[in-house]
Amino acid sequence: MSSSDLVRRALAYLGCRTSPDDRLVSLVGECLAEAERLAHFRAVGEVFSRRLPFLQNAPYLQFLEGCAEYALVAMTLGSEAELRVRALMKVDPARAVVLDACASALVEAEGDKWEERFRKNRTFRFCPGYGGSSVSDNAFIFEALRPERIGMQLLPSGMMAPQKSMAGIIGIGKQGTRTCSGCMAAAGCKFFREGGVCYRSEQSSS
Repeated sequence: MSSSDLVRRALAYLGCRTSPDDRLVSLVGECLAEAERLAHFRAVGEVFSRRLPFLQNAPYLQFLEGCAEYALVAMTLGSEAELRVRALMKVDPARAVVLDACASALVEAEGDKWEERFRKNRTFRFCPGYGGSSVSDNAFIFEALRPERIGMQLLPSGMMAPQKSMAGIIGIGKQGTRTCSGCMAAAGCKFFREGGVCYRSEQSSS
């Protein structure tokens, strides 16, 4: 992903729906550079052909329809950016918010790049909590992949630590293109409600 695409994604996380001023763009650029310096991206993944029991439930059945195989993935940016955000909240809250958005954009972008190993003919990443699924399903991904070995921790809430971490499912065997009209999370999506998108363009795919 290009630097301009990362800036656009970070601005989307910040809720920027109009053309940002030069000052904000400059701050986002600075914070992206800082996030990249602090990042220690790590990931694990495995391809499966047999469906694990939790994937026999909606909405996973719909998401994986037509896929002969799938991959479970887990990834983290590490805790350094998160710790920096916490420190900045005490002295420069505005910059802290921007850095947090930049770290979110960066872990998404690094995850998309890392997932290229699962062949071109694949879907985008679907994470527990999307489309009516439960974040508690992260427990099944942790059981299968043991991402504790890359420094990830599953919290009792079903969320993960470090904060900039993700776990999800990728369908293999069909091309998945991100569009708002076809997204299973559209009903509760703040971007969709406000006329924005959470990804680079209607034509982009993971």
